[in-house]
Amino acid sequence: MQTGLNGGEKIKGTVLQPTYLPWSGYFDMINSTDIYVVFDHVQFERKSWQQRNRIKGPNGVHWITIPIQKVARDTPICDIRISYGQGDPLSKHWKAITSAYQKAPYFAEYRPFFEAIYSKHYTLLRDLNVDLIKVICNALGIKMKLAFSSELDLNDQEMGKTEKVINLCKKAGITCMYEGKSGQDFIDLALFEREQIDIKFHEFIPNPYPQLYGSFVPHCSVIDLLFNVGERSLQIIKQGSKRESK
Repeated sequence: MQTGLNGGEKIKGTVLQPTYLPWSGYFDMINSTDIYVVFDHVQFERKSWQQRNRIKGPNGVHWITIPIQKVARDTPICDIRISYGQGDPLSKHWKAITSAYQKAPYFAEYRPFFEAIYSKHYTLLRDLNVDLIKVICNALGIKMKLAFSSELDLNDQEMGKTEKVINLCKKAGITCMYEGKSGQDFIDLALFEREQIDIKFHEFIPNPYPQLYGSFVPHCSVIDLLFNVGERSLQIIKQGSKRESK
């Protein structure tokens, strides 16, 4: 058993931007760890997974995107507001989701939980995304402890990339960090070793599952998996994962 700095078990954590209706790999990361830090104090990226994702319907795979209000380029994720200038986007998205999945085997089972979210009026995009992530985790049977990076008093403006990650780990109590495989391109492993924080790089390869409307298409929102296979979703997610230690 791995042990932490105080002799106890390692506290595993992952730090992820709050994306919209994330894919299966996102939830594999959360399921692998003890604490999920919502990385919401960093700059928002337009036309990214933070505000859109893919669903698969009778006419194939298509994007659904949450419109946002105009903001300065350096605005953090936690301050991004949803735009209602062209009507209610949540109502429109729910209609699109219903149209795509009303014939899926498990849509009726999970419908009330999602319908409750899409019937609300959210101001902040982050709050919508996090509430959806919570609902999905509950549907998948994933228990998680959640924290927001914007509430951790990081004071990391003058730090380098690796130092920022280490600082966040310390603030959140993480002693074993699960990082996406792309993190290998910028993480300084020596600094993690010096601070006695383990790091594991996570790669996820989706496992095919039964889908409506033709052959399997990977990298859709996890709701595609959930509505098609129901309670077996987490098992399928686990079968698709691959991890690589430092």
